[in-house]
Amino acid sequence: MEEVFSEAYKNIIENMTDGVFLVGHDGRVILENSVAVNLLNRELHGERLIRLMTEGDVNDEFYQCIIDAIFQKNKIYDSVPFRRGDEVKYLRIAVFPLADEGTGSSVMVMFSDVTELVELAEKNRILSEKLADFIDRFVMVMVGSIDKRSPYNANHTKKMARYAENYLDYLDREGRGIDPMKKKPLLSSVWLHDIGKLVIPLWVMDKPSRLGDKETDVMNRIEVSKLCYRIKELEDPESGAQAHEKIEELEEAARFIKSINMKGFMDDESLAKVEALAEIKCLTPEGEMVPLLDDYEKEALMIRKGTLTASERKIIESHVSQTYEMLKEMNFEGTHKDVPEWAGRHHEYLDGSGYPNGLKGDEITWETRLLTIIDIYDALTAEDRPYKPPMPPEKAFSILESMRDEGKIDGEILKDFYESKAWQTGVDA
Repeated sequence: MEEVFSEAYKNIIENMTDGVFLVGHDGRVILENSVAVNLLNRELHGERLIRLMTEGDVNDEFYQCIIDAIFQKNKIYDSVPFRRGDEVKYLRIAVFPLADEGTGSSVMVMFSDVTELVELAEKNRILSEKLADFIDRFVMVMVGSIDKRSPYNANHTKKMARYAENYLDYLDREGRGIDPMKKKPLLSSVWLHDIGKLVIPLWVMDKPSRLGDKETDVMNRIEVSKLCYRIKELEDPESGAQAHEKIEELEEAARFIKSINMKGFMDDESLAKVEALAEIKCLTPEGEMVPLLDDYEKEALMIRKGTLTASERKIIESHVSQTYEMLKEMNFEGTHKDVPEWAGRHHEYLDGSGYPNGLKGDEITWETRLLTIIDIYDALTAEDRPYKPPMPPEKAFSILESMRDEGKIDGEILKDFYESKAWQTGVDA
């Protein structure tokens, strides 16, 4: 058969940088070049393909590519190991069925040594795994640091991570799973979304009531004033009635302040009463009259909902900017490159009313939209917040649906999250 090949054709094959051999219609190797002999560490000329395959099963993958091309009558491309004694090479193989009967050949096999590339890819894979492991350990260290500062926030993060894992599993079961390469980065962004709280003053982050530790100052001021009035009453019996009236006024003020300090919502009547309390004066041992409430205490007691004043809320809201900047400094790369954005934008709303950048619509990624929803859900249902009681899931989802209707959060993700039941699994404190 080989007589049909011209010397020029043979020279072309011999001078190719890839290993090449041809198998004729009778299953014999009819032509090979020196590169093929060197790579395979043996001469193939005149050998039957079936005999090569039955010499042992160590190189079945290599010869199977040839068989597949012959029977499928189609080109085959693959990378396979090829063993030569104790040595293993990796070959990139291309098999081409030949239809020209004039050549007397049936298939051309071309292959090249890609061992270094495969070994480099394996080294990169190991390095990537080590990097992923480093990121996981970094996340755990950071969350542990938040845990030490504020057990409320750490429990919140753990539950969010569990919700996210359950939700992603649900999408997989539904056949709508996200890119597997995005799962770890997304979960990392969940774990790290509150890392900025490491630099937020703890007295703001965990402020349990409107007055916080200032409640002690107000109550001490009232008690001192009551004592001063009692002394004055003893020293001047004629002014006793007036002093007694002042004492009762201060006691009523103390009761009211204690009742509203942790109240969930302040109505207009309560706010008006705080305004009136701010006009009350307290008697000091030096005989001076000082306001019952200073400017901060008045502002704090007039918070309509929650425990933070306007300035304190700005401080706590800055944690998202801090999160973004801290994670950006980490120079996340590859599959994790979007972690800073996903984590640092979880208080943005689709209608542009969120913070810190007032992003809207398509400016907010799917991953951030999911993080926002599970963050709000857990904040509403959390059982360990010192400043509010937990909300049942039904009410929490009702609030989320209202936010959806207002155009703040993604309705499709919210529907999926509800139907996934991912929120039914929490984390013990």
